[in-house]
Amino acid sequence: MSWSPPPPPDHGRADGPTDAAPWDSAPPLPPYVPGAASAAGPQDVAPAPPPPPRLRYADWGERVAATTIDGVVAFALLMVLAVLSDVVAPLEHLAGLVWFGAVGYLGWLNGSRGQSPGKAVLGLKVLRDEDGTCLGGVVGVLRTGTLWFLAVLTGFLFLLVNSLWPLRDHQRRAVHDLMFGSVVVSGYPKARPGLRLLRP
Repeated sequence: MSWSPPPPPDHGRADGPTDAAPWDSAPPLPPYVPGAASAAGPQDVAPAPPPPPRLRYADWGERVAATTIDGVVAFALLMVLAVLSDVVAPLEHLAGLVWFGAVGYLGWLNGSRGQSPGKAVLGLKVLRDEDGTCLGGVVGVLRTGTLWFLAVLTGFLFLLVNSLWPLRDHQRRAVHDLMFGSVVVSGYPKARPGLRLLRP
């Protein structure tokens, strides 16, 4: 019977010596100590991630409430202008421009980030029906501008029809949503009212 020397150590094995840096290898498992897991307490357990929002199409009442809040914001700007016009007389002629500017900016917010102040407070978002992304600021302005242009053109009859249309649509869309391929979705976290909601 012949004796043979043991094989040389295999440096490629995971349990043998390696040239890897210590931070590249997994740390050794700590020894098991009975009762240690229960004594650690729940503070050592990573909290579970929050559940995803349960999204749905915004109902008619939510849309009306969000539009009302946005209207109050635009009206408040007009009130500020009215107060300033007592001091600076030429400002009283800018009321129409301020109104359309405010409505256009709210449309920009709806398009660029999906939320005007009213929609942010109620947890709503305007999204593209095709892929669920935001419309974009320019499309948001066109969406709102088309609504008000047709409203003025038809003696505000279009505004009435547009406001009632979500009651008959299965996705709760208004007419200007159908024109621009948008939907209003509910279920997002509700924001507290504040001037930060006016930031672009």
